[in-house]
Amino acid sequence: MYRAWADTGLLCALARRPVLLDKILDLYGASLVVTQAVAAEIRRLSGTSEAQRTPQTRLLCSGADTVVRYLNDGRIAECPLPTGSDTFDTFDKLDQVLRKLRGIDAAAAERAGRTTDAVASAHKHAGETHSIVCAARIVELGGKTVLLTNDGGAITVAESYGIPCKDLGQLLAELGCEADPMDAADLFNSFNEVTRTFATVPAYRQPTAASAFRCLKHGDTCRLCG
Repeated sequence: MYRAWADTGLLCALARRPVLLDKILDLYGASLVVTQAVAAEIRRLSGTSEAQRTPQTRLLCSGADTVVRYLNDGRIAECPLPTGSDTFDTFDKLDQVLRKLRGIDAAAAERAGRTTDAVASAHKHAGETHSIVCAARIVELGGKTVLLTNDGGAITVAESYGIPCKDLGQLLAELGCEADPMDAADLFNSFNEVTRTFATVPAYRQPTAASAFRCLKHGDTCRLCG
């Protein structure tokens, strides 16, 4: 079965416009899933009391409130880590992925003249680590999968294991290629709105115009939907 592994930031960003989340779920159906670690992150964010929600985290937590309802209703399934095998050691793979993600954090901190907290970094990347490991197992088994994330580090690590990735811009662009497509300008504006304060896409992947969300099908080809 095809699996699209969504991470915390991307889902919470989509949930700022629930109509977008609904449309993506209609498009992906049961193939859009989360790991139990991602579900736990989202529930933790949602559980943040109103008094503890800061101007910086309020929209993220509000998005998590919405996603939790989808999790509780079973519209987004929670999947456990894969069972290991002779050729796939789940816990070793978790360690490998986390080390790579932490290495990217450390390199970025060094460039910015900051220090990193190894414990905080490990906690921050739990959901991404589990998602990448789940996707890596599917790749090893010859199945089809994709990681849905806006995190540049997670994309780099996932691709090193042969895992295809889509960021929020690419995901929303698929809504412009439906039989009843959403307006490209509306999608572009929605993308800018929901990524303004968190879940930002790496600069090199940022859509710069509404044309990035417009189906370009001529005959039988489109760079978005094929």
